[in-house]
Amino acid sequence: AFVVDATAAPIASIVPISSWVGFEISLIQAELDKILASDSDPDIKTTGFTVFLETIKYRYYCIYMLMLMPLLIASGRDFGPMLIAERRTKVYGRTDGGPGAALNAEGEVLKSNNTPSEDTPCKWWNMVFPIVMLVVYIFYLLAYTGDDGSGSQSFVDKMQNADAYSALLWGTMAAALTAVGFYLIQDKHMDRIIFFNVKGYISRAKRGFASLKNKFRRTPDQDENTEGEEEVHARVLMSYSEAMTSFLLGMEKIFGAIVVLTLAWASGAIMSAVGLDRFFGEILKSDALDYRMLPTLSFIIAMIIAFATGTSWGTMTIMFPLVLVPSYEASGGNANIFYGV
Repeated sequence: AFVVDATAAPIASIVPISSWVGFEISLIQAELDKILASDSDPDIKTTGFTVFLETIKYRYYCIYMLMLMPLLIASGRDFGPMLIAERRTKVYGRTDGGPGAALNAEGEVLKSNNTPSEDTPCKWWNMVFPIVMLVVYIFYLLAYTGDDGSGSQSFVDKMQNADAYSALLWGTMAAALTAVGFYLIQDKHMDRIIFFNVKGYISRAKRGFASLKNKFRRTPDQDENTEGEEEVHARVLMSYSEAMTSFLLGMEKIFGAIVVLTLAWASGAIMSAVGLDRFFGEILKSDALDYRMLPTLSFIIAMIIAFATGTSWGTMTIMFPLVLVPSYEASGGNANIFYGV
C-alpha cells in the first residue's frame, strides 16, 4: 500500500494528464486572472497549464519520493511504521490488513465487488491498452483545444494554450468507451482469449434467435436439460451490462472523493468570502518578512493544513487563493518565487 500510494501520488501531481493536475490548473488560472487584471504584462506565464509546467522542477517531495521508491524496492528495506507492519506480516503471517485495514460498517474487511469472474482470463493488455489510449486521447485533445487555427503553432504552443479541463474530461470518457469496445471484441473460452470471434458471433446470434423463438414453448423439464449449455460456448469477455455495472461500481468508489472535492471548493470560497486571502496577503507583503522565504513558508503552512484536513485537494483550494497573488505582489513579480510557491 505504501509503495503504491507513494508512487501514484507524486506521479499524479506532476504528470499533466491526471484529474489532480486538471483541478490544480483551474485553481492556478483563477489566481492568474486576478494578477492579469492588475498587471497586463507580467514576467510569468499567463496560462494555468504553462505555470504548472514551470512548477514541476520545484516539486521536490514528488521528485525525491520517486527516487526513493526504486531504492526501497531494490533493497527490500522498509522504515518507520511500514517496517513494523512488514515484520508483523513475516513473523505472524497476518493477511487481514492489520490495524490499518479498511472496514465496513459491520467491522468486516472491505471486499471489492468489481473483480472479474473466476472464468475470466486476466491479461495484461486489458489494463495497458485503455491506459495508453487515455494518454493518446488527452494529448490529442490538448493539442486540439490549444490550436488557434493559424497553422504556425508548435506542439508546445498548442499545449500552452490548451483547455486542460475539457481535454481531461472528454479524454477520460473516450478512454472508458474505448475500453468497453475493446472488451466487447474479445471472447473468453477455456481460459483463453479469442479476438474477433466471427464464428462465435454467428453462433451466439443463432442461439439467441432460437431461444427467443422457443421462449414460450419450453417446459420446465426442457429448461433443466438445456441448463449449462451456454457454458460450453465462448462468451464475450465483458458484456455491455457488465461494463455498465462495473462503471457504476467504480463511480460508487470515487463518490467519497467527489464529496471531498465539493467541500474543498466550498472551503476555498469561504476563505475568500471572509477575507482571509486579503488578511494573509497583508502578512506576506509585510516588510518584516523576506519574500525569499515565501516558498518555504507556504510549504510548511500547506503541510500543516494537509495534516489537519486530510485532503490534498482541500489544501490546494485553501492555499492557492491565500498565497499566489500575495507572493507575486510581495516579490515584485519574481517568476522563480511565484513558481516556487
